[in-house]
Amino acid sequence: MNKVFTRSYQPVPKSEQDDDMVVDSDTTITGGPRCRFTPGLLKRNLSAITITGLILVLLLTVMALIAVVTIEPFREALILKASPVSKGNRGQRQCLQTAPRTTLSCGNSTAEAESMGCIYDPLAACWMHRECPHDYSHEFSTFNDGKPFVYYYDEAAKHRMKDYNEVGHNENGFYWTSVREHLVHCLYLLRRGHDVHMRGDRLDTMLGDIDHVDHCTNFLADWLRRPDPALEHLGTQGKTNCFMSCS
Repeated sequence: MNKVFTRSYQPVPKSEQDDDMVVDSDTTITGGPRCRFTPGLLKRNLSAITITGLILVLLLTVMALIAVVTIEPFREALILKASPVSKGNRGQRQCLQTAPRTTLSCGNSTAEAESMGCIYDPLAACWMHRECPHDYSHEFSTFNDGKPFVYYYDEAAKHRMKDYNEVGHNENGFYWTSVREHLVHCLYLLRRGHDVHMRGDRLDTMLGDIDHVDHCTNFLADWLRRPDPALEHLGTQGKTNCFMSCS
């Protein structure tokens, strides 16, 4: 005969401790009391919270300074913001402009150039737009004792042009002038290229042509190699304790 099991269980007897426990809304499932936020707790920990916040701000500031000093893009941005460069401040470093620019052309004839807002640049001996860099044009045009260099229509030097305006409007397409003019042209054009590059300005066709840069440097070097007693005289003093850096 099978034995029948029933689900009758005897209740666990209560202890005196159980009778003393009162269920409270602030009691958790585990029976532990909940933490209550009181103004006294905030007051006791206010100093610690303030000090911790100041330490975090200090750490973030130090990390930002380290990033600016060590990471190249941040350092370049800081240099640009701290040292703005204008056209009047030559030789100061500036990142080249990356945004595309509209080309300022002068066409293919004197009449077309003038109609497009171009002027004759004596240093480049070309028509250039007014908004293109014209650095050192004045220095070049007044180098010859304040007077323009001498230009001729012919190699025999029989037909002279009176000024730069006549040179620019010469429809023959060429002129003849002195070697000195060519040397001064190369001298100031190389300087123009340097200043334009440093401030991130427009590069004209001549400044951007490496073949012309090579031509000018070689032309200057060839003439400096010629024997000239004046070049051998002591007239230059240098420093031996010279120390530089690069970036």
